[in-house]
Amino acid sequence: MKYIIFLVLFASCTNNVNIKNEKKGKLTATYQLVVGSEKRILLDDDTAPKPPYMQMIRGANGEQILTFLNPHMNAIYFYDYEKAVYIGKVEYERQGPDEILRLAGYFIKSMDSIYVYNRALTELALTDSAGHVKQRISLRDNREGTEWSRYYPQYLFSAVNQMIEYQGKLILTGLAPFFVADSLIQKFKFSACFDFKSSDLEFIHTYPEELYGSNVNWQDPMYMQPYREFSPIGEWIYSFPVSHNLYIANNDSESYKTVYAGSNIAGTIHSIDDSRKRTPNEVILTHILQQDLYAAILHDPYRHVYYRFMLKGISNATVSTRLNEKPVVVIMIDEQFNYLGETVLGSLEEWNWENSFVTPEGLMIEFIDLNVDSGEEYLIFKTLNVEKISP
Repeated sequence: MKYIIFLVLFASCTNNVNIKNEKKGKLTATYQLVVGSEKRILLDDDTAPKPPYMQMIRGANGEQILTFLNPHMNAIYFYDYEKAVYIGKVEYERQGPDEILRLAGYFIKSMDSIYVYNRALTELALTDSAGHVKQRISLRDNREGTEWSRYYPQYLFSAVNQMIEYQGKLILTGLAPFFVADSLIQKFKFSACFDFKSSDLEFIHTYPEELYGSNVNWQDPMYMQPYREFSPIGEWIYSFPVSHNLYIANNDSESYKTVYAGSNIAGTIHSIDDSRKRTPNEVILTHILQQDLYAAILHDPYRHVYYRFMLKGISNATVSTRLNEKPVVVIMIDEQFNYLGETVLGSLEEWNWENSFVTPEGLMIEFIDLNVDSGEEYLIFKTLNVEKISP
């Protein structure tokens, strides 16, 4: 999991919320995910597994090209996905007129139009394949100090929370890093929409008040990251970590409709019961370890299903328990949001769910082989196939 130091203003949290899973133990599975083939990509000495961001693109001849971020080199790497061979990279300077101080996400529209997220300045930069900056777009205003962070999202991009092109706009879904003050719950909008033609920037969609209003204590980004997907008919689908439901919206509306998309094994999700202005880190960590928390939602157009990730809580966890001991669960629902089943894959130590994507072959998830001791490092993906459960 990613951790990042955010600039944020704290306010007093006084209320608690308990989000019950009304269908726990009542759902019937008809499908499951089965681990199939494996893809291994040999990495060079400057590259490590678990890259923090990736995007699949098409080459000039229609070939699949896997791109991923190498933070050590401040670069985007390109690999032929089918052949598992290195193609090249785009590297960015950390100083000077083309400065990208901290590359933390990107969207490749074409090799002449690469939009990169410069985390240090909370800005989007339009660059070319030589790393030259052609345009800079601020994703916040110039309020003094950290005041801007009360009104504008910050961003933790990943393969399951990519920048994405939609209806002529570049969509960036961010988060409030801790909680939103009740006075701002209807004003703080977490999805940014950048218009490619006009360069206009618009922010849309607020946190649901029933989950995040009334100064409820969710003092950690893991509770606050909305995961976005689009339905086949163009609806925005949000998976909030603290809700068994999905929240569905349109471009021009701030209202949501909800559909149940929970796990058969998830229990009640509780906010942090701590009224101090700053909840101690050990209290937050223990709470995260013990809670069932939902994560990304991915649409599979080849099998007409959605995959929703959940990190299963460890009921007896203590501050000494490691976060990567949490089990990773994948829930399957159809395009009408009917429950199909779910599969417990294993622990976060082996399954890096943040590097997941859908291909014609199946759901691909990065796998960390704990038994490899060859001196060589690989980027490994396991294929998960949908299989009907025999009666």
